[in-house]
Amino acid sequence: MDQQKKIQFTTIEYILGVLFFATGTYIYIGFYFPDEYTLAFGIFPAIILWLVRILFPIAITLTLILYVRLRLKKTDHRAVIVFFMAMFFATIIVYQIADKIYQDWFEKNRNKFHPYLQLVPQEYHPRSDSSSRSIKIFCLGGSTTELSDSKGKDWESRVERILKNEYSFSNVEVYNLGREWYTTLHTLINYETNLRQHKPSIILIMQSVNDLLHNADFSVFSHDTFREDYGHFYGPINRIIHHGSLLDKMNSIVSGLWYAYPKEVITTDTFPGIVSYERNLNTIIELAKHDSTKIILMTEPSLYKSVMSADEISVLGMLKVEAINEHTVWSIQTAKNGMLKYNETMKMIAQKNNLPLIDLDSVVPKSLIYFRDDVHYTDTTFSIIATYLAQEMSRSLGKKTLTKNK
Repeated sequence: MDQQKKIQFTTIEYILGVLFFATGTYIYIGFYFPDEYTLAFGIFPAIILWLVRILFPIAITLTLILYVRLRLKKTDHRAVIVFFMAMFFATIIVYQIADKIYQDWFEKNRNKFHPYLQLVPQEYHPRSDSSSRSIKIFCLGGSTTELSDSKGKDWESRVERILKNEYSFSNVEVYNLGREWYTTLHTLINYETNLRQHKPSIILIMQSVNDLLHNADFSVFSHDTFREDYGHFYGPINRIIHHGSLLDKMNSIVSGLWYAYPKEVITTDTFPGIVSYERNLNTIIELAKHDSTKIILMTEPSLYKSVMSADEISVLGMLKVEAINEHTVWSIQTAKNGMLKYNETMKMIAQKNNLPLIDLDSVVPKSLIYFRDDVHYTDTTFSIIATYLAQEMSRSLGKKTLTKNK
């Protein structure tokens, strides 16, 4: 009768086994203390985190089992060497393919970027039935001007429909010429370079949050202290310039998921960018007035408020992804202070220049029913905005303005 093989571990093996288990445990536990801000970068970091949590203990267990089987000579060590060599080379091949796909994606998307405006602006395409009697309204701003609802319908098209159907302004044309990431400086350059020549009848400007973000000169998008010409802020181009290899990307994600340190939270109500913001807006206004183009200014709504629920805080993308670096992050109060100050500055500029001001910030309730993050809207909000804007535009400009040359 065969006796079952017994294994005799040496003292060194016991010590190494304990060290191996302790090290593995230390590494594994670290993945239960991730950086909440890293997890805000979409679903990819969360997938990596859960894969590590599931696969890491399995890998540790299989390693120990494999070692025991080798000591009992139940597994041929040559087969193990061949297996790991095959896995090593397979990993290299898979990584090379994945990195090629990763790099190709960036190359294919380079045409979205502009050397001066960071992102290529939207082009103005007049309607096929447009005429010299048409009242052309150019809506300028950032993503809250550009982006549409889940069905692809923006608030600009809704405003035009309401003005035509409910207020009988049959000759009005409302154009969405906003662009995500755009500040007042982007809009100034874009207006002077690309849009002014088309002689819009009216320009409607809503900008605050993107200019506000430029004050966070410590953020991952900034590469120097604040400059009045916004030259410190790389914005979306930062993703192209510093995207690195797939390994760099994976390393940055994993490091953010392992034993994260608390960040210093900055609270301030001082924003040097207000000077640039006011200057840029006044320049746009001067150019428009020179062409007898009417101007409407708007405040920008946001979710920021004094008391926010955990669910509301969880969606604050600017504070979790943009106004942040490895060690520092803006507080909610800072974002609230900033939006208040920028919107108040917009009101002041409108008053000084005797321009119509639509206080949209006072109209959209600050809750998750109306916001999907800091400033971007849920589908419910688009109709509210469009209805209010059409009403205010009709009241502030009057039927005489909107029906000229008819």
